[in-house]
Amino acid sequence: MIANWPGLEFAQLFQNRDLAPTTDFRAVAKGVLTAHLGIPQDALSSVVFPQSAGVQPMKELLRA
Repeated sequence: MIANWPGLEFAQLFQNRDLAPTTDFRAVAKGVLTAHLGIPQDALSSVVFPQSAGVQPMKELLRA
C-alpha cells in the first residue's frame, strides 16, 4: 500500500468491514485520461468529474 496506513482496528474500517480508502479514484482516472487521451485538466474537473477541482491527477501511471 502506498499511502497513509489507516489501520485495521474495528473503528478504523470503512463501513465497519473494509480497509478504508486512501486514494480518491478520480485522481487515478484523471491521470489516465490526461496521459492517454490528452483531456485537459479543466475539462476533467468541470465536465467529466464535476466539482473535483481539488483532486489532482496522479502522475506517471502510464509509460510509452
